[in-house]
Amino acid sequence: MTLSPSYRMDNGKMVRVRTSRNAHVAVTQYQVLSSTASSALLELQPVTGIKHQLRVHLSFGLDCPILGDHKYSDWNRLAPQKLPAGTLKKLGLPQAKARHVPLHLHARQLVLPALGPRKEELSLVCRLPRYFVRSLGHLGLEVPSRDQVPDDGAGRPGPQ
Repeated sequence: MTLSPSYRMDNGKMVRVRTSRNAHVAVTQYQVLSSTASSALLELQPVTGIKHQLRVHLSFGLDCPILGDHKYSDWNRLAPQKLPAGTLKKLGLPQAKARHVPLHLHARQLVLPALGPRKEELSLVCRLPRYFVRSLGHLGLEVPSRDQVPDDGAGRPGPQ
């Protein structure tokens, strides 16, 4: 699916977003990897490279801000993210501690084009951080098999 918001959700209603003359066109492709009734794990691929594009598209385009995104969680104000009671309970947090939830946005893969003497593109891949994997477990979301954290043999995650 591709996302290029000309509309945003506002109190459950679709509202057309006025475009500024200085606005940049931003397009994001996305796919749902795992979901529950209250949360989802998405794979995002920016087609364009506009600053904060992914965060803005998810928060204001789809009305599903990224966990821990305190900057783009609310259209009207900059404040700690207000999480639903069910999400707080699953994460084992009181609302007052929600401000300490880290941004759950991870660059899993970066592909650099072939340049100069290098004839092939270079692909850099990084596993999910431990806090991210823990949060997925608490929220009942499946960790994609490619992102499983290796076990050290004693049931604990090994070094990454």
